Amino acid sequence: MIRRKLNSTRVISALRKKRCLSKKEIAYICRLSLPTVDSIIRLFLNKGIVKEAGYETSSGGRRPMLYQFNDKIKYAIGVDFEIPELTVLITDLSGSPVNKSASHLPVEAGAGRAIQFVGEQIGNLVKNTQLRNEDVVGIGFGAPAFIRNGEMTLSGKNLPPWRNVPVKRMLEEMTGVPVTVDNDVNLMTLSESHHMKYQDEVLVYLTLRRGTRGDIRMGGGVLLKGEVFHGAHGNAGTLRHAYMNLSKRMNAEEAIEEAIADRDPQEMVEKLKNHLVIPMINMISLFDPDRAVINADILGESEPLFIQECEEELKRHLPGVFNWDLRLEPARDREFPCAKGAALSILQALFKNPDVFFEKL
Repeated sequence: MIRRKLNSTRVISALRKKRCLSKKEIAYICRLSLPTVDSIIRLFLNKGIVKEAGYETSSGGRRPMLYQFNDKIKYAIGVDFEIPELTVLITDLSGSPVNKSASHLPVEAGAGRAIQFVGEQIGNLVKNTQLRNEDVVGIGFGAPAFIRNGEMTLSGKNLPPWRNVPVKRMLEEMTGVPVTVDNDVNLMTLSESHHMKYQDEVLVYLTLRRGTRGDIRMGGGVLLKGEVFHGAHGNAGTLRHAYMNLSKRMNAEEAIEEAIADRDPQEMVEKLKNHLVIPMINMISLFDPDRAVINADILGESEPLFIQECEEELKRHLPGVFNWDLRLEPARDREFPCAKGAALSILQALFKNPDVFFEKL
C-alpha cells in the first residue's frame, strides 16, 4: 500500500512537471515498469486525476496516447488580509488564478467581524465560481501580523490592536475547509519565487505595503530552497518598526501622489530610504541571500529611484561584511502576490504529503 502511494506520487510529480507524457515516458522518468504505470494511469483516469491529452507525434507506427494531470479536479483559496484591503483568490492545482474578489475590511467593527467578513467573501467567491466547499483543498490566509498556532496578533503603528485572533479556528468553522495562517510577506516571497521559477538556495524578499493612516510599512520574507523559513515560532524575517508616516490626513497612495506633485520625488525617496535601510541591512546580513528582491510597487514611478537609492546605500554598508556584488532586484510578480502565495502554500503542503494528497483527491 505504501509503495503504491509512493509510485502514484512519483507519477503525479512527473506529470505536473512535464505537463503531457506517454506511459512509456512516465515509466522512464519514474523508473517504474510499464504494467505499474498502466495500472496507476487507469486508476487516475477513473478518479479524474489525469486526463487524456491527445496523441504524441508519430515517428512511425501507432501513436502513443499522452496523459496530463487534471489541474481542475480541486482548487485552493488564497486570502490577502492587507488591512484595510482584502483580496480573495481561487486557483487551480497548478496555482493559476481562476477567480478573485477585492473589497475593504470592516476594520472599525473589530477583529471578529473582520474575520467573519472574510468567511463571507470566501463563500460568495466559491459560489460565484460554481464550486462547492468540498472542491477546495485548503485556504491560505496572509496578514501583516505575528502568527502562532493559527492565531494572529497585530503589532505596528496605525494597525488595529488585535491580539491572538483565532483566524484558523474561525474560518474553519465557517467554511469546513482546512486553513493555514502565515505572515503576508512570507506568502509574497513564495509567489515571487514560484512564478519567476527562481532556483535560489536563499531568497530574501522585502516589500512596501500601505498602512491605514498615510503610512508605509515594510515587511520581509525568506525562502530556503524554495520553502518559507519560519524560524522556531513562525515569525522569522518579520520586521518591527519598519515604517514611515507620510501624512496624518490622507492614505498612503494620496500622500505619495502629493509628495511627488508638490516637490522633487528624490526628497520623499531619500526620507523613505533613510527610515527603512537599517532593516534591509539586517535582513541581508543575517541571511546572506543568493538574491535580494524588493517590491515597492506602491511608489509608482518613483519605485526605480527608491530601489537604486537603497542598493547604493546597501553597497556602502555591506562590502566589509560580504565578498559579494550586491544587487537589489525589483519584484517581477506584481498581481496580488500575497493571495497567490497563500494558495501556493496550500498546494506546496498538499503535494509534499502523499497521504494528504490522495485523501483530498
